[in-house]
Amino acid sequence: MTGTDKKPLSELHRKRRGRNIALACAIFALAVLFYVMSIVRMSAGTGG
Repeated sequence: MTGTDKKPLSELHRKRRGRNIALACAIFALAVLFYVMSIVRMSAGTGG
């Protein structure tokens, strides 16, 4: 293996890592959204 073999691999890893971070952020945002929606629904049901 030479140095040129590692460069595309590291670029591929960088792209894959960026995509994984974006996916993790999207999943976390959905989880927070569902949590907030459930809290609002529970408080709306007992607040009246």
